[in-house]
Amino acid sequence: MAFRPNRFKPRSSWLLAMMIAAGGVAAPMSLPAHGAAAAALEAAEADSVGEIVSSRLSEPDADPDLAEFYASREGRPLWFQRGGKISPEAKQFIARLRNAAADGLDPAHYQPDELTEALRRARGDRDEQAAVEMMLSTALANWGADLHRAKPAAELLYSDAKFRSPEMSRREVLDRVATAPSLKAGIASVAQMNPIYMRLRAALAEEIASDGPNVAVIRANLERARALPTDLGRRYILVDIAAQRLWAYEDGEPVDGMKVVVGRPNAPTPGMAALIRFAVFRPYWNVPPDLIAKSVAPKVVKRGLGYFEAQNFEALSDWSDNAEHLDPAKVNWRAVAAGKKHVRVRQLPGPGNMMGQVKFMFPNELGVYLHDSPLRDLFGGDERLASAGCVRLEDATRLAKWLLNESVVAEGEEPGPPETRVDLPNPVPVYLVYFTAAPTSQGLSIRKDIYGRDPALIAQLDGAPTASASADRPKLASR
Repeated sequence: MAFRPNRFKPRSSWLLAMMIAAGGVAAPMSLPAHGAAAAALEAAEADSVGEIVSSRLSEPDADPDLAEFYASREGRPLWFQRGGKISPEAKQFIARLRNAAADGLDPAHYQPDELTEALRRARGDRDEQAAVEMMLSTALANWGADLHRAKPAAELLYSDAKFRSPEMSRREVLDRVATAPSLKAGIASVAQMNPIYMRLRAALAEEIASDGPNVAVIRANLERARALPTDLGRRYILVDIAAQRLWAYEDGEPVDGMKVVVGRPNAPTPGMAALIRFAVFRPYWNVPPDLIAKSVAPKVVKRGLGYFEAQNFEALSDWSDNAEHLDPAKVNWRAVAAGKKHVRVRQLPGPGNMMGQVKFMFPNELGVYLHDSPLRDLFGGDERLASAGCVRLEDATRLAKWLLNESVVAEGEEPGPPETRVDLPNPVPVYLVYFTAAPTSQGLSIRKDIYGRDPALIAQLDGAPTASASADRPKLASR
């Protein structure tokens, strides 16, 4: 926004001049009179910068986030100390902005050169200082929001209302810095990212320095890591879809791992962050409606009801908890196969149940979860893409023992009623991520892009327009 020249003389400076002319400013007994006057002058100077900022932010075209932020502070500057002295963190922050490319961000969006020049002009000039104050806060708000906002092609679904995504609004960024013990601590708090992100950031720097061939793919995966929370949790599960593996973490270190089977390319496992809240032993398998029409119904038509009974299936009237059992002999399976009639089919618990002995639930709108599987041969191949979107576990019992105590697991594996629910003592985060480049103990691992997701994300990083682009957010305030 274009600032208009200040058209008023700050009230606090005028009042101070009158008091000095009248005989000085009263001071504590331990301070010389001239020291008290100097302190009052410094306070008045800081107040004058704040008054100019408040005046400019009251204009109709002012940045609303900045206006609300400074109003909550009664105009008090964030970057200027008493006496009009700029905080040393300002130059450090500008240096960080110059290096924004290390985080996959465009330094030009934050105008570090313009900020440096504005700082040079601001020495002793309250109008210029007010302009710099606002420019720095605008850059801080934009940079902090960008740092924690992934491109759309890298976003994760946060399905649990109690599990917050890492995104921060511009106002949240400003408030976090302002309420920190110091500017330095506040900026460091905003800059804090998860360990996966930090290791990919270091890998990107090394790849750029060596002019390596994987810069684009590392940038894409850095963006995916940006979508993860800063704090992943003391205990959590990481399912890497591209690697088709699961790891259990405690205190930042992997304590267990196993193969998994993920979704076919035409039914891909989605990226998601959720909380595993309970396990279900002896689960039913509710056959997805598309499989009922495309697979179950045609096989019943071709093979007869013997196929239906051999699979331990039952037919139900609907998907409600009070659904009625239907006689499969009275279902028009030809109409179901043609998509003209709908029926619910589920498989009873047992050795052949597609859910196996246990499934781990993290309620989400896509109906995705982790589960056991009777199809053991699927875990023998290097490429394990065979599910309808859920994640099948190589050793569900071992994971159950990590999530629950062994006696609970042993009891759950005994014969008993279907769908026996066991709540976890504390919900455990689970992250379904898609890393085609990932740091490992042996170095950077480059994986096959099994779902072909990299090109779209790389295109967004290279400038393809997105709804959340930085360019759509307020520019730096300037004179």
